Amino acid sequence: MHATLLADGWHGGGPGPWILLVPLFWIGVALFLRKVVFRGRGWGRGWEQGGGHGPWAAAGPARQAPAPSPIDTLNRRYADGLIDEIEYRERYDLLNTVTGSESGSGER
Repeated sequence: MHATLLADGWHGGGPGPWILLVPLFWIGVALFLRKVVFRGRGWGRGWEQGGGHGPWAAAGPARQAPAPSPIDTLNRRYADGLIDEIEYRERYDLLNTVTGSESGSGER
């Protein structure tokens, strides 16, 4: 009787709970293909920064922070301890002289 049961196969209970995994498998395949196709076309790049191409792209060009002025850079280097006070004052005076002559004030 036991051998007959094994040879007969299993015919009960319907498809079973594993049938729920089939849609999850195909959803995973679709998401994978979407990611591969959109990355290949350049879509989705820079979504976090607001740039890129595609439906989430920013309406205008991506804005970047302006570059710091030379005096701001000098102040940062002095605050970080990369230069001493004498070098700071020399460079500050030089930058003020250059900036003043470019503005047309004529002072040196």
